[in-house]
Amino acid sequence: MLTAEAVQKIKADHQSLRQRVRELEAKAGRAQSQVAIENMILVKVTEIITPKTDDVFGSGKAIVQDVDRDNKTVSNQTKRESYGGDLTDREIDIYNESLVPIPVDTVVRCFRDFKSGLWLVESPQTAIGKAPNGISARSEITPGSGQVDIYYIDNGDLVYSEHGLTAYNIADAAVAGGQYVMIKRNTMSNDWFVDMAECE
Repeated sequence: MLTAEAVQKIKADHQSLRQRVRELEAKAGRAQSQVAIENMILVKVTEIITPKTDDVFGSGKAIVQDVDRDNKTVSNQTKRESYGGDLTDREIDIYNESLVPIPVDTVVRCFRDFKSGLWLVESPQTAIGKAPNGISARSEITPGSGQVDIYYIDNGDLVYSEHGLTAYNIADAAVAGGQYVMIKRNTMSNDWFVDMAECE
């Protein structure tokens, strides 16, 4: 037979174990939530994120952004480089699987590739471009095509990014040389198509 004192001790141990299990579950929950947050982040580009060339990702640098839930604003996330050190911006390497560069000061979402641990920028779906030599018209079921230099807006002006790609034209009218165009990415093929061109 167990004494009353032994029963009390077992109950106390049981309570203590229950409390520890609850604490561990809460800790695991917080850790899981932090992992989820760190699988997708908002960043501000500090060094142009170059486009992919051949099969090699483009790359650049960006500062991770903190989102203020109450004020609905973003600001640079900071970290301490060493014990007692000053807080510095959390700048990280970003990789680009798209053919379109991401200019400086752009705020974009990135996600972490599970196996490699690399941060990949969310692929742009549209871009501004200029067709230096024009883009041919569609011929029956064959789209036209041509080189499009990628531009972005900086201080209200169109600026050449130093990068370009081949875009296809499904219209039966060609795009003249030197015209600006809007291009869109076809998600089924990852090819870029002219969405809108300047009127002549």
